[in-house]
Amino acid sequence: MNVQAIIDDYVNKVAAKLPRAQRNDIGLELRTLLADQLRSAAEEAGRAPDADLAAKVLRDFGQPSEVAARYAPRGFQLIEPEQTPMIITVATICVAVQWLISLPLVFSGRMTPGQWWLQWCLTAFACFGVLVVWFGLANWMQRRFPIVNGKRPWQHWIFWVPFPRDWRPGEPEATERRAAVNAAPIGAVLTVFFVAPAWLVGHLLSKGASVYWLAYADNFRHWLLPPLILVMVLRLVFFWAVLLDERRRAATEVVRFGLWGCFLALLYWAVFGWRIFAYPLTDLLFRTWLLFFLLINTIQFVVWIRRTATRVRIPKTEATAPLNSNC
Repeated sequence: MNVQAIIDDYVNKVAAKLPRAQRNDIGLELRTLLADQLRSAAEEAGRAPDADLAAKVLRDFGQPSEVAARYAPRGFQLIEPEQTPMIITVATICVAVQWLISLPLVFSGRMTPGQWWLQWCLTAFACFGVLVVWFGLANWMQRRFPIVNGKRPWQHWIFWVPFPRDWRPGEPEATERRAAVNAAPIGAVLTVFFVAPAWLVGHLLSKGASVYWLAYADNFRHWLLPPLILVMVLRLVFFWAVLLDERRRAATEVVRFGLWGCFLALLYWAVFGWRIFAYPLTDLLFRTWLLFFLLINTIQFVVWIRRTATRVRIPKTEATAPLNSNC
């Protein structure tokens, strides 16, 4: 990993916790300061700057939240950004378990779809509120009580919430690359399903099985489906273009995420403004799944926007730094 990329990742994490008006100036100042400290450490160690030395210098400098607090007092945050993935994962598992337990009641006829929607489907999302309160209290405890001997004894028996011990260099580009590798085949299958759900499911089921319940509602098929398919196909084209040549990643970033925003907007419109499938039960279940899909994607989209908005804008004259060692 590029040494300057490690420093930039650290600086961006600090900048994300600073007031917007001060973010870029402090970020550039901090970037220069850390580069100077790394050079000094390399001279003392008698070696060229490398990834391990950069990570040590940054760990010694402090947690990004602590560094940000040196520049600007930090207000209370209910949920820390680094805790968001865990909250999404736990909440997703809770919702999935509740739906798996309750959906057989609908299929067996012991509960109507409307009853399931009100009693089980919507109430499953209450776990998000519970987790927000849980993590909020844990974060309050973290700030209220100091660290003792490098540990917080209370956190293991009062709140099961992981707090970072030491800063570790992140790899946002590598993370995005892995996400794209996973999303591309899923997007391809999803596109085929939207184009012809009856055809796809019919090939998965036994020959001659009826798939009348997968017929689209006429208005949706004629008016909203074509632009939705177009956006999905364009997203796939850009996904594969980036996977085949990483140099296209930065150049297509705005277009790719613009298409992502259009995709989410069309799906929200489909859920709340249209009848998607002609068969009522299929329409209900698909809308329920689609809401869950939209929830996850919306959170990811907001995280990306926040990360982009808090990124330090480096002038072109400073973009090429002398610290170019790779790990």
